[in-house]
Amino acid sequence: MAAPGSALQESEALYRYAVELSQQIPWVSDPDGNILRIGPGWAQLTDISYEQLLGTGWMRLVHPDDVPRYIKTRRVSLATGEPFQCEYRLQDTDGHYRWYRTRAGAQRDGTGAIVRWYGTIEDIHDRTLAELAHRGHARVLEMAAAGRPLGQVLEGLCHLAEDQLSGARCSILLLDPDQRTLRHGAAPNLPATYNAALEGLIIGPAVGSCGTAAHERRAIIASDIASDPLWENWRDLALSHGLRACWSRPVLARSGDVLGTFAFYYGEPRTPTSSEMARIDTVLHFAALVIERQRKEMELRESEEHYRHSVELNPQIPWAADPQGNIVEASPRWFGVTGMPIEEALGSGWIRVIHPDDVPPTQQRWSHSLSTGEAFDTDYRVRTADGSYRWFRARAAARRHASGAIIRWYGTLEDIHDRRVAEARLHWAAHHDDLTGLPNRRMLHARLKAAVDAAAHTQAIVGLLFIDVDYLKQVNDRFGHDAGDALLQEVARRLCSTTRPADTVARVGGDEFAVVLAEVEGEAEVAAMAEAILAKMREPLRRGGKSLDCRVSIGGAICAGSGPGMREVLKQADLALYHAKADRRGEFKLFTPAMREETRRTQSAFGIARKAVTFGWIEPFYQPKMAPASGQIGGFEALLRWHHPRRGVQSPATIAPAFDDPDLGIVIGERMRFCILRDVRGWLDAGLEFGRIAINTSAVEFRRDDYAERVLEELGWARIPTSCVEVEVTESVFLGSGAEVVERALRTLSAAGVTIALDDFGTGYASLTHLKRFPVDVIKIDQSFVSNLTEDAGDSAIVRGVLGLAGSLGIEVVAEGVETAAQASLLQEYGCRLVQGYHLGRPMPAADVPRFIMSSK
Repeated sequence: MAAPGSALQESEALYRYAVELSQQIPWVSDPDGNILRIGPGWAQLTDISYEQLLGTGWMRLVHPDDVPRYIKTRRVSLATGEPFQCEYRLQDTDGHYRWYRTRAGAQRDGTGAIVRWYGTIEDIHDRTLAELAHRGHARVLEMAAAGRPLGQVLEGLCHLAEDQLSGARCSILLLDPDQRTLRHGAAPNLPATYNAALEGLIIGPAVGSCGTAAHERRAIIASDIASDPLWENWRDLALSHGLRACWSRPVLARSGDVLGTFAFYYGEPRTPTSSEMARIDTVLHFAALVIERQRKEMELRESEEHYRHSVELNPQIPWAADPQGNIVEASPRWFGVTGMPIEEALGSGWIRVIHPDDVPPTQQRWSHSLSTGEAFDTDYRVRTADGSYRWFRARAAARRHASGAIIRWYGTLEDIHDRRVAEARLHWAAHHDDLTGLPNRRMLHARLKAAVDAAAHTQAIVGLLFIDVDYLKQVNDRFGHDAGDALLQEVARRLCSTTRPADTVARVGGDEFAVVLAEVEGEAEVAAMAEAILAKMREPLRRGGKSLDCRVSIGGAICAGSGPGMREVLKQADLALYHAKADRRGEFKLFTPAMREETRRTQSAFGIARKAVTFGWIEPFYQPKMAPASGQIGGFEALLRWHHPRRGVQSPATIAPAFDDPDLGIVIGERMRFCILRDVRGWLDAGLEFGRIAINTSAVEFRRDDYAERVLEELGWARIPTSCVEVEVTESVFLGSGAEVVERALRTLSAAGVTIALDDFGTGYASLTHLKRFPVDVIKIDQSFVSNLTEDAGDSAIVRGVLGLAGSLGIEVVAEGVETAAQASLLQEYGCRLVQGYHLGRPMPAADVPRFIMSSK
């Protein structure tokens, strides 16, 4: 049994970790609600001192709109002793407001009197904004669906945006059809005199934020109107209304046309944060959808009104025929429409203005009605006076004698051209992609089914390619969705120019295309077509001085004769594409049955990894890096292991496929960092000298723009100096179009004092280039060069060369995979100061590290 003092120390340590590492901030107040103590996390929220916030001093940071609600809620709890909960906004160190939730409960003495209130403050900013956005979207959509006036819908959009950006006052200006002037749409919280002054604003360069944004079709950020040159002619107007900053974005339709501008005004100079820009992007996209929908509905109503007037002012053309079907009379409008004199149309002369393709079916239906007496109803194209053809609907019914004999046919001719064209467009839209004009998924399935069914009868071979645009997301993120749309259109054009006329090229998803290859010779021809497409896509698209990466990954499958059906071929091509993307982007994979087993193993690894994360089985082991001669410890590398409840410690290889998953890989990395920082904090508290702890980082973790900031934030929470940590990466993270994001993250970490290590040096694609471009402090010689060091002169030369290069660049070197004394001795002779491998120390759990450190002294 532990001694009481030990238990007390453990309890105090546990409380300290709970307070310091928790994202909630604890506080204590007297019975009247005056703050007596508050957790250290408060210092990260605001810039007022600890003494200033005590009592009710902290209330000065509460948003003025939230103060009455907070006081009312607190007053009820103080009076009743019931638990207290309230959500409100607090001003942070940058002067911005964030949403927090306070919860507290009362402590009573033996008489039941309240002696203390114990509570916490929790950051709920992101969740609250998401809820406000969801409610705002629903409110605006309800208004639009209910047919509310456009101005009311736009006001709803402004309120939605203002909920997302604290302190902003929003304005929507709409671009007139002349594409030259902006008119007021909505600005519920801007002065009416200011809105009136902007009415009819002519767009152009240096016309404030909005006029310039509409003219240049890009975001215009005026952080300080008082000094911004774009506001030279509008500065006095804005400043006189208390407006000091204006961020304006053009609202773009799917076609790329400018619909208007969305502006965000502030009463003080301000530059948007990355988080605010992300929220603006979301609001802007939604606003574009709503405004475009409202505009199309207005155009539809105008079109319907125009059509109604057309019908009223241009009545149908009446006509009559004898029982044998010969036209005997027609309205004078016949001549106005067709240019054919009425006398020439009598009898069967009218047939001469019918489109040749429509004559046989029209005559057949007219003959059927004449012989049966049934009503006549058919559509056909009529050559009009200007030589063009328009669709008309001809209808007629028989007038009979009392005896039942037909004595006359009376009919009308109705212009239905617009309706038929609209129906054709709808049919086209239902089977084609609007952006590229290619067949869509529905038509692809129809064409593929027809090809597969035909192959079953003719014993032909059909090929199917699934094509994924590798870097569409990066293009959208970096250059905007206009650039992404241009990239998709270029990929579609290149696919059509590479394939054969008999093949079907379709766009089946956001970044996914497909090609049905009709009647191929076999696998070799499918592979040759795929390689031709890959080659065609390697050339980047040049657009506006920028280079857009067109590279793709391709998965393929074939159906020979009465082989697999359409749905099975789709599954096979999709599975092949998955493997092409998993192995390495920019490649072609043809389906093989072995892919199913490999996919099953991958899915199994994903399942195990999810369990390992969920049940806390992830555990870092630590392998020492030591001086080969003295045995002095230079640090440890944290290696992932997971602990099965029955089978014990397991290798990371069993869950390795999950490391590259965009979601699961990030969660695994976060769990590893949590465990590592917990261990490091313990060693620091124990006064151990452990050097630097290397944390391996996968490529997927760098896909988060805030990776570096999150790592530094976690180090701050754990109170761990950045000099204690080393971020270790392989060269694979530098490859692809995301290298700029990786470079920014590494430079941020390096500037903060975190050491950057490059693993597996010498095995990559451009190792020396990476040393020049990225802030590398340590290179680790790959074990493939160390394993044969004592026998292979080539490996020995490479190792000496790396050591010499690193020394001239001032970069540390660690040799990996040292398993013999001879290897360690030779590396020492070459001047390698740190080595790592089983010869010096195997990976060990955190509990064994202190004993290992003490024994190595």
